Amino acid sequence: MAMAGTGRRPGVKRQTRAVLGRLIAAILVPLLGAITLWRRALGVGNDQGEPRSVLLVRLDLMGDVVNGLSAAHAARQRWPQAHIAFMAPPQWRAIVDRCSAVDETIALDPAVVTHWPACLDPRRWGSLLLALFRLRKRRFDLAVSIYGPIAGTVVALSGARERRGYGREAPPFSFDRAFAGERRNGGPHETELAARLIGDDLPPWRTIDRTEDLPVPSALTGVGRPLVVAHAGAAHGDAKRWPEEHWKHTLAELAESGATVALVGLAGDGALARRLQGAVHNLIDLAGETSLESLMGTLQAADLVISTDSGPAHLARALGTRVIALHGPTDTALHGPGDPTCAALRVEIPCGPCYDFRRVATCQFGDTLCMEWLNPERVVGVAHSMLAP
Repeated sequence: MAMAGTGRRPGVKRQTRAVLGRLIAAILVPLLGAITLWRRALGVGNDQGEPRSVLLVRLDLMGDVVNGLSAAHAARQRWPQAHIAFMAPPQWRAIVDRCSAVDETIALDPAVVTHWPACLDPRRWGSLLLALFRLRKRRFDLAVSIYGPIAGTVVALSGARERRGYGREAPPFSFDRAFAGERRNGGPHETELAARLIGDDLPPWRTIDRTEDLPVPSALTGVGRPLVVAHAGAAHGDAKRWPEEHWKHTLAELAESGATVALVGLAGDGALARRLQGAVHNLIDLAGETSLESLMGTLQAADLVISTDSGPAHLARALGTRVIALHGPTDTALHGPGDPTCAALRVEIPCGPCYDFRRVATCQFGDTLCMEWLNPERVVGVAHSMLAP
């Protein structure tokens, strides 16, 4: 009976959230339509010259926020005197604060109303409405939704003089200027999509540049070079994970060739780290041992980062470090490092890339051959070529 009850619970959660989502949409879309008609009647939303204050909104995972910072650099290039604020979940404030193009970081956590069972707590909704009320009082000249229906809704309700975003990636009537296009496999890179909302100039790949005082773990003090930092985790779907045996082979080969190898990750990656330590000579285990600040310091100190398609891969590229990103279900053109000094590796198979943006990355066949067939010798070869003098 206990097992049956456990099996039903996820279905109940999904159904409850689906019903709640339809209810919110039924209220929100007519409200946004009314706001849009009212703004048009008053002549609000038309281009009124160079903005003095700009709000950029990206409410998502680490790598998504990192890629969204390209919009901040594009805004700084186009409007050097503007006050640029970037809204992101509070856990990524340390990243946004390290971007010189951003004057102000505004923290907003959508999880207060999107996660179970928080979505049923009226106090959480009250805190969100209060945050939106305070945002409206700021009266930004321009508000930009970089991606997503939640960011689009925030921008729609921001009270900004002009509201922008990709029309297909937000509720109807969210923007005064709805751009054509959307995130799709084979399409432009995430950083380019974010920058296009501001102008045509492509921003630098290194977008996190206030880094002089980043802390580096003491375990890396005085280590030999080259330093290779590996990240084997994947918070947004197990289908992104590279097989453990492949990691053992790759890191052991690099260590035997003279590289210092360090492993970063969440505390939950500790068991994997201990198994890798048994196979890799002098592996430095930092899994679960770094704050976000010291993770950035570690990635910046590295000569090369090897990672699954995950936040640390994008973070390393934005810090100016060369990256080998290991892809399976995700498209390299859209989700890869992008920077031509980096490498994105994947195996072309008929069913991939299959990640569809609507849920975490899982394999519908249950075998993740796209990651299994990504040969470790190939990764070692690319690593040696990138580490060559």
